[in-house]
Amino acid sequence: MKLLLLMSVAAVCVALSFVWKEPWIGGVGLLVAFVAMFTDRDDVRVDEKQTYETDKSVRNMRSRHR
Repeated sequence: MKLLLLMSVAAVCVALSFVWKEPWIGGVGLLVAFVAMFTDRDDVRVDEKQTYETDKSVRNMRSRHR
């Protein structure tokens, strides 16, 4: 959600730089987009049980094709 908000702010700043003919507003928009790009986290759920065994459902799927 934060990424969407920051990218929309950046797009508005770049658009305003063309309307008001002030290039520094576009620069601020590009800086905001740069910050949004590198502060975005991709939360991926990591399997909690760090074991070497495969799940029973995975074993069943694999054995079906052999």
